[in-house]
Amino acid sequence: MTKFIDKVGSPELDWIQVEVTSHCNAACIYCPQPLLGEKQHMPLSLFKQLFPYLGYTCLVYLQGWGEPLLNRDLFAMIKMCKAKGKRVGFTTNGMLLDEETVRRLVDLDLDILSVSLAGTSRSTHNRIRKGTDLAKIITNLDRLRQIKAQKRALRPALHLAYLMLSTNFHELPEVTGLAKRLGAEQIVCSNLALIPQEVLGPEALFNRRDKQHRFVSVLEEIAGDARRENLLFNYSSPVLQERSERCSENICYSCVVSVKGEVSPCVFTSPTLSQTAGINCDKAMNRIFQNRQVPLYPLSFGNIGTENLTRIWNKKEYLQFKRFHDPETKKGDMDTFPRPRSCVNCYKYFKV
Repeated sequence: MTKFIDKVGSPELDWIQVEVTSHCNAACIYCPQPLLGEKQHMPLSLFKQLFPYLGYTCLVYLQGWGEPLLNRDLFAMIKMCKAKGKRVGFTTNGMLLDEETVRRLVDLDLDILSVSLAGTSRSTHNRIRKGTDLAKIITNLDRLRQIKAQKRALRPALHLAYLMLSTNFHELPEVTGLAKRLGAEQIVCSNLALIPQEVLGPEALFNRRDKQHRFVSVLEEIAGDARRENLLFNYSSPVLQERSERCSENICYSCVVSVKGEVSPCVFTSPTLSQTAGINCDKAMNRIFQNRQVPLYPLSFGNIGTENLTRIWNKKEYLQFKRFHDPETKKGDMDTFPRPRSCVNCYKYFKV
């Protein structure tokens, strides 16, 4: 009976994000990952704990605060998800996409391969995404395009994930041409929503109010170019709302599972960002918010190693957290809940 109830009660998720590793082979200047203490790969045995509770999940995205291709079990994880009829994707820095890896991903029918960029010139990209090389990444993605053509494969769909900074924004207009050349289907441009160090504050577009009109104008122009090239172009607004609104993350219909199995609402609340071994602890990494240093509190509603996802999803504390973030909750009702401390100093509340 318990198993039946668990199956019937599987969360209806647009996607579930699974952090398959917290190791990385890069040291990007804007990423907190190099500051992490303990790093590890998610064991395949722990990953399997999710499977009975993915009945109504549309997409399994194998991504967290690390480089997924460093986990040798990644291919087995993809295969398992595909066998269950799920769409599967992950984001990579692109450095490990050698011929053997690309062929395996194509043969596994991976749905989405997203590659992170921080510039369209080698000097800009390599300065920001230290430990990676744009020339090698482009070579690897050319190989992906060629192998897909050889095999007459439509997947994986290539997405380019461009992090917009004030010092690389001038190269953004070149991204549509690069995407077209590489056979990408989608471009996703995001803001620097988590600022780990004060020196990076000026890199966030929303902190450059003197240039925001130009930022918006350029983005709209690029969006038009992308439409003419039949490319999907999604971007976050470089302008913050004047007052706190609702979180732009899909809190009510997605969740994140950390490399240790902890279930959190989003990657910015992941216990992986904690510098201690404890969960829901007071000691965590700091972030820069509105020109001041504030704690980045980890948050977990349970661990899939000891509890099933259905029960975690339906815990009273998690339901209350989701109600606070539910777009259908009336403003007056929302004000009756105390804002979660993990969310108080997060730019996602300003729809970054």
